[in-house]
Amino acid sequence: MSGVRKPKDDAEKQRARIAISQGKGTSLADFIEDILSVKPEEEFVDAVQNRIELAHEQDESIDITALISEMAAMQTQWA
Repeated sequence: MSGVRKPKDDAEKQRARIAISQGKGTSLADFIEDILSVKPEEEFVDAVQNRIELAHEQDESIDITALISEMAAMQTQWA
């Protein structure tokens, strides 16, 4: 599972910030592109970001890979 959750504590949050500042992070758009093998539209990236933020607010973990795949399938169905 490629889970997304908020940091467990301040130390974990600090380690994540350090990793990002050292270039070890990737943009959400690039991550989505790696999963789907196509460049996502900005609206799709925004929708994924909104779902991640909702999970954060509700203090839940989500499987980001499954979420992206499901959202892409729904988008294809509606097109």
